[in-house]
Parts: sequence; C-alpha cells; structure tokens
Amino acid sequence: MMRFFKILFWFFRGVRVYALVGSTGTGKSFRAKLVAQKYGIEMIIDDGLLIRGDQLIAGKSAKKEALYLGAVKTALFHDKAHRDEVAKALQRERFRKILVIGTSEK
Repeated sequence: MMRFFKILFWFFRGVRVYALVGSTGTGKSFRAKLVAQKYGIEMIIDDGLLIRGDQLIAGKSAKKEALYLGAVKTALFHDKAHRDEVAKALQRERFRKILVIGTSEK
C-alpha cells in the first residue's frame, strides 16, 4: 500500500490537489461540481470514484456498500484491485487539478 502512495506522490508532482473536507451529511459531494467549475478542477475523487465532469472514469461507489466498514474500506481504496483500477485511470488521464473529497483531515 505504501508503494501505491509513493507512486501517486511522484505522479502528482505539478498537479494541484484541492480538498473538500467536512462531516458526514454536510453536502460535500453535492457542492463538489460547483467547486470544480469555479476553480477549473478537471478530476474529482469522491467515495472511491474517479470522476471527470459528469462522467465516471473508474472506481466503485462506497455509498453502495451494505455495511459501514465496507463503505469506509471502499472510500479509502483498501481493495488492491479497486486501488489499481483508479491509479491506472489517473495515469491515463491528462489533468492539472484534482479535488479530493474526505470526511477527515487526518
């Protein structure tokens, strides 16, 4: 898992990363598109999904998980196949800005 983050670190050099952080149910996902449009952000990572504009590029939604723990694991890319799918999609896409939505600053 650490190798994954090292690869992402080097990949994201020169890419501006924005974060939208807040408690559950505060409307982060709802506001994400507005924030992305305002700041010219091309990609969004939200609850395990990689999104460009209105199009789902890769990933699976944590909101579709039946159990809370499963949703957390999906949102954090715990599953290697899920993590690799999104990482490969990020490598394929051309972008300069990305918005990451999270429920914790830690």
